[in-house]
Amino acid sequence: MDILNEISTFVQRYSEVWNETDVGHRRRVIAELWSEDASHYTETLEAHGHDAIETRITEAYGEFVGTGKYVFKALDNAASHHNVMRLQWVMLPQDGGKAAALGTVFIVLGGDGRILSDYQFSDEL
Repeated sequence: MDILNEISTFVQRYSEVWNETDVGHRRRVIAELWSEDASHYTETLEAHGHDAIETRITEAYGEFVGTGKYVFKALDNAASHHNVMRLQWVMLPQDGGKAAALGTVFIVLGGDGRILSDYQFSDEL
């Protein structure tokens, strides 16, 4: 597999976990994508380890996706070098329409290819 396919697959899986309806599957994907001691940061919160990251993602799902209002999608502009990845996401109404939110994520990967640090930033629409 070439690096562009690897990046695309990783970004797709990362994006899908935020929309995942099955709690057990969400938990498994978190363990596959994030290292055990990974950290997730936003401007207002920190989540450390699988349990806290799962709680963070589950809360975001409940607030935005589980209500039937929105879906998260990754934009097709991810880039990666030296174990750091940048991707952008958009939150769209599930029934179509203009974006409700836009953000950028910077991810630091460990030697095993899993996330060590995950920094989310909200961007201007």
